[in-house]
Amino acid sequence: MTMLDLAALATQEIDPEGNQSIGWLPGLYVLGLCIIVGLLLWSFTKMAKRARQPWEDEGTDAPNEDEPPKP
Repeated sequence: MTMLDLAALATQEIDPEGNQSIGWLPGLYVLGLCIIVGLLLWSFTKMAKRARQPWEDEGTDAPNEDEPPKP
């Protein structure tokens, strides 16, 4: 490496091997996105459980499989 390359790396504060930390702000963005995705998945499962339950008075009118259909 020449002296110019080393000076450029020193001013940019970049590791010559290419390793650089992600930083606080992008890390917080990733953490926030993970929390939002978790909340969306929790809400989806909650709504899916609610959708599987019968509505009011729906379960009482359902025909029994043993009974023949009414004409």
